[in-house]
Amino acid sequence: MTARAGLAVLFAAALALGAGLVGAPDARAQQTTVRVSSAAAEVGQQRTVLLEALDVGAPGLGAWTVDVEFDPAVISVVSCQAKHGGICNPNFAVGRLRVTGTQIFGLQGNVSLANVTFACQSVGTSALAVSVRVLADATLGAPQDIDAAIINGSLSCFEPGELPQLLGDVNCNGEVNAIDAQLVLQYVAQLIASLACLENADVDGDGDVTPIDAALILQQEAGLI
Repeated sequence: MTARAGLAVLFAAALALGAGLVGAPDARAQQTTVRVSSAAAEVGQQRTVLLEALDVGAPGLGAWTVDVEFDPAVISVVSCQAKHGGICNPNFAVGRLRVTGTQIFGLQGNVSLANVTFACQSVGTSALAVSVRVLADATLGAPQDIDAAIINGSLSCFEPGELPQLLGDVNCNGEVNAIDAQLVLQYVAQLIASLACLENADVDGDGDVTPIDAALILQQEAGLI
């Protein structure tokens, strides 16, 4: 296989992986998970984290109320965009935001509940602690509680100029994985306008962000390099 053909295979694999991340739910039984992502930034910078319900099975997510607690001495909420017609109150309480919503026909698979943008106010790390108040399915006439695991996140704030650089970590969550490769491909294809940590996207150091950078991230994730 030529190098060009190998790159084409990796590019196709990355696209397929990306489709799988946002596609239909897995046919196998999986526990639903409510997760908030992590990020890192310098004081004065902003970062957006995702609040999601993952692996939601039939009949789908019908109602939700989820709180995220944070340390207001370290970070503050800039904006909160609820998804699927939901509502977000970023000032529900001191150090707590609330996202709530309902869908009559249910949402299955990996469901985005909200995008929350924080600003770093001071040096330190704030936990992003998820508290599920309501999580119910879309059973007609008798919605059933959904038993969900919780994955908390965090936002680490550094002095200007001291944010560690991690090549390939384009979403600034302190990790390099296939999601970063997916985001690089979306950026190259102009499906998204920016990357949270664009400075980490040029993995091969050639001065440009290309599919080759996504391929290198996947190779690293697979343990090939």
